[in-house]
Amino acid sequence: MVLASDNSLTLFDFIRLPLKFYSAVGIKMFEWNADDSMTITEKCIFVLLGVNFTFCFFAKGLFFVFGEFVDAVHATQWILYFMFAMNGCFKTMSVAIGRKKIYTALKDMERMFPETLKERQEFRLAQNYAYIMRHAKFMSFQHFGAAAMFIAFPVVQSSIEYLRRDDENAGFVPRTIYVMVYPFDASRGIGYVFAYVTQFIGGFSVSCHFVGSDMLLMCATYLVIIQFDYLCYRIENFKSTGYDSDIKELKIILERHNLLNVVAETVNGVFSFSILLNYMISIFIIVMISIQIAKGSDLDLNMIKFVGFFVSASSQVYYICMLGQRLIDNSSRVSESLIGQEWYATDVRYQRLLVLAIARSQRPAHLTAFKFFTISIESYGNVSLLSISIL
Repeated sequence: MVLASDNSLTLFDFIRLPLKFYSAVGIKMFEWNADDSMTITEKCIFVLLGVNFTFCFFAKGLFFVFGEFVDAVHATQWILYFMFAMNGCFKTMSVAIGRKKIYTALKDMERMFPETLKERQEFRLAQNYAYIMRHAKFMSFQHFGAAAMFIAFPVVQSSIEYLRRDDENAGFVPRTIYVMVYPFDASRGIGYVFAYVTQFIGGFSVSCHFVGSDMLLMCATYLVIIQFDYLCYRIENFKSTGYDSDIKELKIILERHNLLNVVAETVNGVFSFSILLNYMISIFIIVMISIQIAKGSDLDLNMIKFVGFFVSASSQVYYICMLGQRLIDNSSRVSESLIGQEWYATDVRYQRLLVLAIARSQRPAHLTAFKFFTISIESYGNVSLLSISIL
């Protein structure tokens, strides 16, 4: 059965969603086409949100100098929020620095993108698109769901305390989302509204940076994965039709394989430092959240808030590890597919060249955390064990 979207999907559709998160904060990461330039609206959003984020970042940092921590739990909250903001910044900076390289890699894959309906069916294009979009949307819903709990919690907590108050003269206790210090009274009136709104906008901006970068890594990696999958399909369905045509097919396969390795290396080069920071900061965040959960609080809602943040931080790392594992598995299949094809029915000269092709395909493509270790499901397990051992 042919899906309607098989004949209409383009490579840009696979990366459209992460680019929308960047666009929401005024960032035009790529000018995909000649007429795809930054609009006046995007420039205004970029400047306004940039000013707001800078203000919030300094207000958060200055709390360490001028503020006063109530207890260890309060201190870990400040550290948690500060590291989360830094993680979002570093992710976007990594992509921005390497945007020309990732743009070139995506354009290379666009040239290999299936054009005919037959190729699109062999690629299982609609199914693959549905798969990565399902996971990408789930990741974004999960992250923004946790962010929404953080945004709503201060008001909810203060409202519950106000409704449960024993003293009828007790007033509403204003709380903000994050731990910050201001040069004005942020506990009442317009000062409180200003602090709450700017923190809300700042949190939204960081979330867009965070999700946009991770989602772009996911989608770019998955595009490489499905290309390797199709290459294996093409090798496994090879039928000898004569030496000249066989050599021509082998040449196409080798050229595609070499280009895919270059593309995978480019994607890894752009995101490897970001992945390392993601691992380090995520471990730190998981530990800080675990301390929050272990300490507990007066309200069950606070526990739910930090559990949500814990799940979000863990899932971000899991998705990257899952796709890193699939990249290793699919690229490793190329060598196995070459060994398993009907080489025995080909010319001896083809068989000799095939041995060289098999030797060149032995090393699988992979993602790394800045060359320190390879990203895989095993590395995700190591992160979990390290987090537990630190606790």
